Amino acid sequence: MSKLCITTISDTVGRTPLVSLSGVDGVSHGVAGEILGKLEYMNPGSSIKDRVAKHIVAQLSAKGISKSAPLVVAGPGNLAISLAMLGRSLTCLLPERTTTDRVRLLKSLGVTDIVRTLDGALPGSPEHACEIGRRIVKHRAGSVYIDEELGDWDLSACYDELAAELIEQTDGTLDALVLGVDTGNAATHLSRALKAKLPNIQIIGVEPTNSAIGEQTVDNPLARRWLCEDIGRAYAPRALLPGSIDMWIQVSDRVAYSMARRLVQGGVFAGPSSGASVAAARMYAVSACLQPSSRVAVILGDTARNYTDTLLSDDWMLAHDLLDARMVADLQRTQIEQYRAASIEDLQLPAAVTVSENDSMHYAVALMAEHDFSQVPVTGPSRRLIGYLTLSAAQTLLDNHVALPTDPVRKFMLRFNPAPRNVGTANIRKEYWLITPETPLSELSRFFESHSVAFVTDASRKFCLGIATKQDLISFLARRHTFRF
Repeated sequence: MSKLCITTISDTVGRTPLVSLSGVDGVSHGVAGEILGKLEYMNPGSSIKDRVAKHIVAQLSAKGISKSAPLVVAGPGNLAISLAMLGRSLTCLLPERTTTDRVRLLKSLGVTDIVRTLDGALPGSPEHACEIGRRIVKHRAGSVYIDEELGDWDLSACYDELAAELIEQTDGTLDALVLGVDTGNAATHLSRALKAKLPNIQIIGVEPTNSAIGEQTVDNPLARRWLCEDIGRAYAPRALLPGSIDMWIQVSDRVAYSMARRLVQGGVFAGPSSGASVAAARMYAVSACLQPSSRVAVILGDTARNYTDTLLSDDWMLAHDLLDARMVADLQRTQIEQYRAASIEDLQLPAAVTVSENDSMHYAVALMAEHDFSQVPVTGPSRRLIGYLTLSAAQTLLDNHVALPTDPVRKFMLRFNPAPRNVGTANIRKEYWLITPETPLSELSRFFESHSVAFVTDASRKFCLGIATKQDLISFLARRHTFRF
């Protein structure tokens, strides 16, 4: 067997890259030292929790617990994803703030038993994940409760490995480590392991604004709200040993999410908690007046790909006021200002050529070939637009003898459906968007984020007036000498 072949997915956990973040906008400007990112999201399960899961699985096996034993796992979701990736059956306890992206991923991994828990519930309260988990385990024979915060699992070796990687990758020259704090395990064990080799290293703990870990105070937990996942608590976790953190930095949701966006734009696909840690690393580097030779490492523990509906959504980021002023201005210019109030009418599209639903497939293909069209609108009674036919689909159907040249277009066209799509219907339907000559080009640009072609009609959707593609938008911007893509 080739040495490049790895037999199990768990063997790929660890040895993640350490990279300079100097190429990311807004990270190194005005900072004398070097800020490095430890890309823990490049583990196979896309988070630092792969390391934890690997060691928990090993300890389960050492205790003689069957691989088929159901696990009840508490946490924001990454540990559950990692355990499911390693083939474990589990029930997952997720805080309410956990994104739907993680829920979808867990379900795709076969985790169907998901229990939402209250954000900010204090230990000992009936709503706390630990109490809920224990009640579940009590009624499920053979099940095992997994919760990093309780200290039931020895994770020292897990983080000793990570500390050894950091020392090796920096040749032992590391002035500070910045990491987000949640359960406290990573902070406690990394602080111990690193300071044993690098006594002068500073450990910087990061938490969201409103989190209470660094404050170590207890007040109304429900008043403590934040959006950033994987870091922060409404109380000080017992797994965090006193003295593990040398300095605490709180980061607002806006700063965390904006920095995460900048990381993504710089090719570092890390999530919001990583954005918070990088922002905190920059704050520390500026306040500590580092030397040019100084090095600050940041743990980037989660992937941006778990946040398609939130971090990666412009609409969601704007609705929650999570973009900084410069990013808002850039987005506004991209979506609106570059079109300068222009509408589809300004594209000067040629008049549309259509076919009837009763025309033959042969006629429709010949018409598209004659005009060099890749699609043609299809009209129904009273020449009303009802759908379209693409050249590639029509040719494939004819070549494979699924369609006959004499078959009417209506049998194979894509139909528009003003109503919500009904899964399981026999007809192939596309949701209809009304696009008229008066539609702003900014809206058309958003339409092309998920569609390849736009059929322009009158307001009553009676007649097809033209066909627009993204290329028409690009050509328009080029004519205006404001092309930016």
